[in-house]
Amino acid sequence: MKQAAKQSIASISNYRHKKILEMLYQRQSISADELATEFGVSKITIRRDLDTLAGEKFLERTRGGAVSIAGLRLEEFFDAKDHVAKREKALIGRYVASLIDENETVFINAGSTTLEVIRHLHGKKLRVVTNNAACLGLDLDPQLELILLGGDYRAQSKSLVGDLTIAGLHSIFSSVTVLGINGVSIRKGCTTAVHQETSVNKAMIENSGGKVIVVADHTKMNCVSSFLTCPLARIDVIVTDWLTPVSFCQELEEAGLSVVRVPEEA
Repeated sequence: MKQAAKQSIASISNYRHKKILEMLYQRQSISADELATEFGVSKITIRRDLDTLAGEKFLERTRGGAVSIAGLRLEEFFDAKDHVAKREKALIGRYVASLIDENETVFINAGSTTLEVIRHLHGKKLRVVTNNAACLGLDLDPQLELILLGGDYRAQSKSLVGDLTIAGLHSIFSSVTVLGINGVSIRKGCTTAVHQETSVNKAMIENSGGKVIVVADHTKMNCVSSFLTCPLARIDVIVTDWLTPVSFCQELEEAGLSVVRVPEEA
């Protein structure tokens, strides 16, 4: 039964359910009160979420919350995430690539949406500094100078993290920074699922000399993940897709951000 659950994790469509499993994987146990506060919903809603996940054998219910099932690997692998909202991410990536000018030095972090940005960087002489090891599988433009940061390799996200990654960033300054994240919230800001990657994101922001652009498809919007990357005030532009509600984009704009909803194309 555990194996069946493991195979179906990538197919979970409810974003809050995925985030609950990520938090539980990291903490081993969690209370309904914590989850209600984290997501800004009622405890009744959280109890229903936990009951659903328990029924599918992803966790075990306790009186006040839930505990993880021993041996169940809850973190999605990069290849699974890469197939979620694939078309939306590709169009976001192409649009953001068009914003980057000749001779820029660009920080780009790990993730499937940022990978699409790198994929579409053609026809310009650029320097890309990244911890996104997945870009090594791309057919890169010969004009693109790629600096792949060192560090500890995380197979789950095909990213490089840790002290060596941070040290590399401390000696480089970007003119543009492009960040993929796991959640964008008016109240909580930009959040990320993996603590080590949050540290890399923060280091990129600290050494950014120009705009900080967040790329996030509609499944990440109005959601909160486990770890804070930065408050909304620290970024300049959010690029999302046509499925993100206009009302939420307006809230972001009222908070002082520039928001782009990339349109759907035939």
